[in-house]
Amino acid sequence: MSKRYIIQNKNLGTSPGTLTYVGKEVDFVTKILWTSYNFEEYEVAKIPTLDTFNVELTDNKTYWMNVDGIHEPAVIATIGDMFTLHPLMLEDILNTQQKPKFEYYNDEQLFVTLKMIEYNPYTREVEIEHLSFVMGDGYVISFQEERSKDIFEPILTRIKASAGKTRKNGADYLLYSLIDLVVDNYFSVLDKLSENMERLEEDIIKNPNPKSLNELYSMKRELTLMRRAIFPLREMLANLIREEAPLITSNTGLYLRDVLDHVMQVVETIDSFRDLGASLMDLYLSQASNKMNNVMKVLTVISVIFMPLTFVAGIYGMNFDYMPELHWQYGYYVVWGVMIFLVITMLLWFKRKNWL
Repeated sequence: MSKRYIIQNKNLGTSPGTLTYVGKEVDFVTKILWTSYNFEEYEVAKIPTLDTFNVELTDNKTYWMNVDGIHEPAVIATIGDMFTLHPLMLEDILNTQQKPKFEYYNDEQLFVTLKMIEYNPYTREVEIEHLSFVMGDGYVISFQEERSKDIFEPILTRIKASAGKTRKNGADYLLYSLIDLVVDNYFSVLDKLSENMERLEEDIIKNPNPKSLNELYSMKRELTLMRRAIFPLREMLANLIREEAPLITSNTGLYLRDVLDHVMQVVETIDSFRDLGASLMDLYLSQASNKMNNVMKVLTVISVIFMPLTFVAGIYGMNFDYMPELHWQYGYYVVWGVMIFLVITMLLWFKRKNWL
């Protein structure tokens, strides 16, 4: 069984708010990037250690702390002390099995957690990454699991290039941009799965085999995993939009509605893919049955053809001294001629009946 399907219970028996990392073990050092910007300028700096870092926020700038790696509870606890984050919020950040949700803490901080999904072309599996966001007055903190690349690099590139509306808006628009990037990546994963399903459908039609069946089961499992990770996001965004969010402006709320529409489209596409997977399963069983019927038809035709031949050979193979044509010099050739005539006649009859 894959490790990603095993539910870990490291927090069992601990008090609420206990900081325990629940997820895949990694050996990398947490990387922290601090970005500040407004419409006129921006500044990006790597934070090698939090010991000498001081949080200084001004009203004319938007601040973004990107934390790449949540496997070190001490680092997360230090960030929590800097921004006065609630212990329950920190616990959800460290728990990679937490479902998508949002919470308001004293109307001063908005906490959002969801899943980033990527497709591995080598293993043909869906890889899920746990993400968390904390938005306050003028700042956003993003937490992501340690991976080979920073999934938020396009947002940072957009800030550096002053492209789009990110530099013109505040922290709520930055939060929207991060969530929108995650949702857009869902579509790219679905495109890969769609290509695989089309290829799998062609393979099943041409030559159904156990390998195709195994791939089909794997595909259905990946779709179920995706739906489990994405479906709660739809309800989360709907509730976030319905509630009066003091930290989110009405302008950003319109963009969040667009993200909700995209999430609903993703969920509907996943459901249609699951229905298609069930149809492909029926197609596989039908093709396998047809293939077996064709084999049985050929074997039956061969058996029927050999029945009269066996009858003739059985008669003239009996050990009697006095049998008609037994001592006739042309008897052997006549028997062969009769057998060949029977075979040709039966094949023509089968062909006329469309059995061949």
